[in-house]
This record gives sequence, structure tokens and C-alpha cells, in this order.
Amino acid sequence: MEKFFNPKSVAVIGASGKKGKIGYEILYNIMKSGIEVYPINPRRKEILGKKCYTSVEEIDGKIDLAVISIDAEKCVEEVEKCGRKGIKNVIVISGGFKEIGREDLERKLVERARDYGIRIIGPNCIGVFNGKNGFNTFFQRNMDLPKGGKIAILTQSGTFGIALLEKFAREGVGVSKFVSYGNKADVNEVDLLRYLERDNETNVIAIYAEDLRREFFENIGKKTVVILKTGRSKLGQKAASLHTGAMASSYEIFKGVCRQKNIIFADDFTELFGILKILAVNNLPRGKKLVIITNGAGPSVLACDFIEDKRNIELVGNVVDLTGSATAKDFLKAIEEKEADIILLTFVFQDAPLAESLEELYEGLKKIRKFCMAISMGGNFVEKQKKILFELGIPVFEEPHTAVKALDKVIEYAMRK
Repeated sequence: MEKFFNPKSVAVIGASGKKGKIGYEILYNIMKSGIEVYPINPRRKEILGKKCYTSVEEIDGKIDLAVISIDAEKCVEEVEKCGRKGIKNVIVISGGFKEIGREDLERKLVERARDYGIRIIGPNCIGVFNGKNGFNTFFQRNMDLPKGGKIAILTQSGTFGIALLEKFAREGVGVSKFVSYGNKADVNEVDLLRYLERDNETNVIAIYAEDLRREFFENIGKKTVVILKTGRSKLGQKAASLHTGAMASSYEIFKGVCRQKNIIFADDFTELFGILKILAVNNLPRGKKLVIITNGAGPSVLACDFIEDKRNIELVGNVVDLTGSATAKDFLKAIEEKEADIILLTFVFQDAPLAESLEELYEGLKKIRKFCMAISMGGNFVEKQKKILFELGIPVFEEPHTAVKALDKVIEYAMRK
């Protein structure tokens, strides 16, 4: 598995010289990471300053990884060439297999790969990303990619994966490894889970899945696992089968197994991201008692509405409303005085008394050893403060509902753990 994320040399089969083509963007993105790359295109002599080859078999030296983006019908032949070259890791970006009813072609692809001891990610995927060195096999352009971190992302949907990566980048959350595995004809969530359980750069494993193999749950180890599973309804199951050829399964059974294995399951994309933001700060609440401190009551009142039906959160006392005249000193004093497992801070950063004393606030928060979260709403100024707070180990939410739901799931996990 390691060479999927840390190859020393990559062949791009189907490299294109035309900007906007999938083969061009893959080649361009790999080149940006600084890894040695070989374009394969029999109709071109050179692409992006790189010599083109008619086949991987013409390349001198060892190739660690091949990325294939050509017509589905030609993929089997190219996998065979990779086998003769001695390449053991292949990512098939191309679609046109099981998801459109071509199970026969997908089966033939895997059979040919196994003849040569090749492992395949895909087909019908966008491939991999390594947060540590920036290596990726994406054909997307203008993406904001996150820094290195401790959260790994496994996804059957490239679209969900892209959205999650960009949200991570925007809010300063780091990623260790990312895999879009599409139809999972060969490498699947079980293989990837086993690999990531041994990966020293990963603490949390996040998964978007349309179906999961039973063996997956049998391989859960010590690391935190968070899953967003779709295909819960009849319509969703039908859509999943058309997307990646996924098989239907009972969502209630799935949730029950997650509870038994202490896996966190998210109900939607926003909650998934919220849970991961909390887990990214590398600590867990020690209990469920919560205090709310604010300089603007509205979001706090709304948070209380959502807390009322959450059995894993216990609100201690009334909301501490410091009013719009609150400064950093007022917030820091209130945090120190309140005894609770979780401090939920609702900030109106735009209020002048707080805005004028933000430097003092951040210096003071560096010394706080309590589990803190925050809610804040606004534009660019607020977004800037959210990043600063996250660096201090305080995840910030815009929606009280999301903050409460995500916290509820994390507390349940911490209590079971």
C-alpha cells in the first residue's frame, strides 16, 4: 500500500497535451509534487517538457506506480503491460466498468492484475493524496489542498472527497492520507483500514461509504473511525448501485454494529466534518457537563434548544452572558471560574470591545487546559479568527445545530472508549 502514497516514480498512461483533459491535469498535478513522472502517449513526443513514451515497457528503470486514464476497454491491455514491466501498484481513474453494468470488464481487469501480483485502486475514482508531500493523482484543477495532519480520508465518492479536502484546507485541518477508491474492484476499505491502522501518521480514519464489507468491522483496531454511510433508503440504494455498483444493506444494522465497535457514525456531510474538526485537536472531553459562555446570546439560546434532547450532553447552570461589552479579560475570567468538562464559547468577534482585545484573548487561551469549542458567525474577519482558534486547539462552528450534534457523537465515543 505504501507505494500508492509515496512512489518515487509514476507513469501516467493516457497523458494528454491538451489543457483541460483528464490526462493533462493528472500529469500536471503529479509534476507539482516533484515526483519523477513519465507520460505515456504514443501520439506525442513531449508533454509539459517531459519526454513521452509509447508504452510503460519502454521506460528504463523501475516504476513504482501507474495511473491509468484511458478508455475502459483498453485498460486490461495496459494493466498487462504494467505487469510485464514489474509495476505492482496501479490506479485506474477511468470509468465505464461495474457502475454501468460492465462487471465482466471489471472482473477481467482484476484477474489480469492478479496474474502479475498487481494491486489496483479504482476503477472510477480520482485516486490518492498524501498530505505530507502533496503528491496526488487528481484531475481536478484549482483545488485548495490541506496541509499534513493526522486524519485519513477514505471515500467511494470523489465529489465528497474533494469537498472534504477543500473544507479541511479552508479551516486549517490537516490530512495524512486520502483515497478515492471508487468501485473498489481490488483494493477496498478493509485493505486500507489495515494499512492505516499501522500508519504512524494517522490517528483518525474518516470514511464515506456506499457499502461496507463485513470484514471491515472485524479489522477495527485502536484508532478512531468515523463513517458517513449513504444508500440508506431504497432511492439511495439505487443511486449508489448506479454510482459505484454498491450493494444495499440495512442502515439500522449498520448503526448497531458501529455502536458495538465504538465507531462514530455521522448522519450527514456537515456533521461528519464537525466531528472531524473536534477530533483533529487531539483530545477528548472527559465527561458530558457543559457550560456556555457568550457575548451574544442568540446562538447560545439556539444551542440550548438542540442540547435539550441530547442524552450525552448535560448543560450546567444558565448561559453565562457577558453581553456585548465583554472584553478578552471577561471571557478568560469566566472560563477559569467555571467547572465543567466542556466550555462552549459563543463569540461575536465583530463587537468592538472583544475585537480590540483579541491579542489578549489568544494569549490567554494558550494557557487554558480545558476542553473548549466555539460558535461564531460572520464573514472574512470571523473566518480569520476561526483559523487562529483552531491552531490553539479550539474548533469553531458556524451553526449551533452542527456543533451540538457533532459534540454529542464525540462525547458518546469518549465515554465508550
